[in-house]
Amino acid sequence: MAPRRGTAPALPAEPRFRPARPAAVFATGGKPPAPARCKQTVEALAAALKTPVRTEFGIGAEAGLARAALAARMPVLVCWEYAGMPRLVRALGAHQVLGVPAIWPDRYDLVWVFTRRRGEWSFRELPQQLLPGDA
Repeated sequence: MAPRRGTAPALPAEPRFRPARPAAVFATGGKPPAPARCKQTVEALAAALKTPVRTEFGIGAEAGLARAALAARMPVLVCWEYAGMPRLVRALGAHQVLGVPAIWPDRYDLVWVFTRRRGEWSFRELPQQLLPGDA
């Protein structure tokens, strides 16, 4: 069907990202006094999924976290302190993927999605857009 006069043709919508149900959930932890914010962020979701939040890795232990995440049942959700994100991405071996920022941007409403298929990583950055005015 042709568009009516004075209207633009409809463009196909970009496919909406639908995250998979995580089989494992990790959050920044470590020995006390470990920061609690990341664990608090994912606790309700993990409880609803009946999945424990693994917090045995603290800031600076990103290599151990990467090994545990890669060994866990997929998909994996990781909630981590922003300062350690570049170390975690490097430890996963995903730091050279097109589009991956070298540092965490100056915002706290982002989800970084890494997908690994046949040994190759892809990357997507998703803004949460939870509040009016969020980018």
